[in-house]
Amino acid sequence: MKLKWYCVFLFFISQVLSAQVVIEVVAASRTVNGVTYYYNSLYDAIAAVPSDAAGGQSSYVPDEINLLGDITVNAPLIIEENQHIAIVPEGGSWTIMRGTGFLEYPVIWIRGENSSLVLGVPGMEHALTIDGGYLNTPSIEAHAPLVAINGLDSRLVMHDHVFLQNNCNSGSGLAPGSFYNNGGGIYLRTNQDNASRSAQFIMKGGTIQGNINNVQHTVSFGGGVAVNCGIFIMEGGRIMGNSAHIQGGGVYIVNRAIFEKTGGIIYGINAEKDLRNIAVDYQDIKPHGHAILIGSPAFRFRNDTIYENENLTFNNTNAGENIFGRGEKWHDQYTLMRRNLLIAGIVVLILGSLAFWKRAFVFSLVKKAQPEISPEKANTKPKEKSPALIEAEGLLTDREKEIFYLLLSGKTAREISLDLNLSLSSINTHSEKIYRKLDIHSRTELMVKYK
Repeated sequence: MKLKWYCVFLFFISQVLSAQVVIEVVAASRTVNGVTYYYNSLYDAIAAVPSDAAGGQSSYVPDEINLLGDITVNAPLIIEENQHIAIVPEGGSWTIMRGTGFLEYPVIWIRGENSSLVLGVPGMEHALTIDGGYLNTPSIEAHAPLVAINGLDSRLVMHDHVFLQNNCNSGSGLAPGSFYNNGGGIYLRTNQDNASRSAQFIMKGGTIQGNINNVQHTVSFGGGVAVNCGIFIMEGGRIMGNSAHIQGGGVYIVNRAIFEKTGGIIYGINAEKDLRNIAVDYQDIKPHGHAILIGSPAFRFRNDTIYENENLTFNNTNAGENIFGRGEKWHDQYTLMRRNLLIAGIVVLILGSLAFWKRAFVFSLVKKAQPEISPEKANTKPKEKSPALIEAEGLLTDREKEIFYLLLSGKTAREISLDLNLSLSSINTHSEKIYRKLDIHSRTELMVKYK
């Protein structure tokens, strides 16, 4: 009997050891009315958030989802119509990593009308990171920004200890100039360009860093943040270490956009290497706006760092005073062009003046070094005068005689003006009088008649 029960026990143990135990990974949780629900993926947690009155009311009162570990996503995290969600790391600092299954689309896509996503909460201790995978091995090069916001009245709010980083938008997938080919970190563009119901990005804190807009065509703006027909309010945080082809290494604002900065730092070309945002050239097109570029229709830009205490405002237009903030650090391509032309003109004028005065000075030295030469001493006057010369002298003044004999010597009017220290016009006037008195009409007649 004992042997029988011993065999049963061994059989039971062997079945347990050979069984496959499935352990489900819990990715997120959500608490409703004191009851906590757990989800195997962040997609399930977002989809479970109701869009009616039982869910979040707005970005100020969102439905809170707790992220419980590092996850890799292989499709966009989409916030649909009337969803108001906050993602908060719970129990540690966690990362949402871009996978390779959706390179044509952003990691987070707030596309629903009247929808919002809040990343983090005020006073949060742990870090929440959204990573584009560009620094992975192998590196991930996507064809879209890290976060896209384009729903009417949609909103993204970002708090301290949130990092949006390391996304490369190569733009090689969809057609150049499409929605997804703009911005490396965040791209904000309202659907239908409806300015009265603009999408918004409110940056209360956090860091946007290491993102690249590497689009291989001329429409490639905004390494950190690109705004086209939307509202960007920067109250804090840092934008650093981003890059873009041509314009707006840190931030690019264009078209019917509103930009207000009351805090935070946008690092420029004068910052330390790891902090600076940069705009790089493309096909010999000169880059502008390492820190920020604001456009439409002309543009102004800042290459240097914009600090916490610099408040900036841009409201759909470049007109008006102090619209970009106080100070003389803003530049535009036309002002630079005019300034360069003015500087070039001043340089040419100075060099021309120096050359003129140098020549005049040299001539004066030569003139002083030469003895005074009269026509007689220069052998320009014959020792034995012919009757014609005697008759001519009787008709001419002393000055006209000097010029007469210098003309006979073959000197030009300019040479005579230098010899006698008279202007060229004076020499020509005297010559005309000489011709008239002697009844001749040219130098040739003078030489034939009196030489």
